[in-house]
Amino acid sequence: MSLQELVQRNANDLLRYFQRRLANREDAAEAYGELLLTAWKLRRKIPSDGTQGRMWLFATAHNVLRDSRRASARRLAAVDRLASDMRAMPTAVDAADSIEVRDALARLPEEDAELIRLTYWDGLASHEAASVLGINPSTARSRLARARQQLRDALEEDDTERKGTANARAAAV
Repeated sequence: MSLQELVQRNANDLLRYFQRRLANREDAAEAYGELLLTAWKLRRKIPSDGTQGRMWLFATAHNVLRDSRRASARRLAAVDRLASDMRAMPTAVDAADSIEVRDALARLPEEDAELIRLTYWDGLASHEAASVLGINPSTARSRLARARQQLRDALEEDDTERKGTANARAAAV
């Protein structure tokens, strides 16, 4: 049986599988799309028997769901880490969306800024970010520690400059 036939015969059941397990239809549709992509990539491994092929699709759907949940957990953990790190910084106002953070990131070397963005904003683990950037995981960890410190320093500098400007204005009045 071809992949197209197998998917057509099982499409509704697979979509329902995701809808019953995920919070909303959009997440279910995204997971279903990921399943189709995975099935396409692994199409030569799919059993030709219809029943075995169906079970393979459901096992793959289970794996897609598991991977999706792991990725969500990593993203939530990254948001928590960023929030915690940003609370430790004197100007932690609006975390990833604040103008100060974006300005401070712009002053970092591009590789370091991208490492911060990948780990905190995109939720990748440091070894995953290392893979994206094509660097050794231990290099990524040390760069990340250095980049965090540079970001803290830049934000503290911005905070000091803002206070100095405010004091100068107050003195001029």
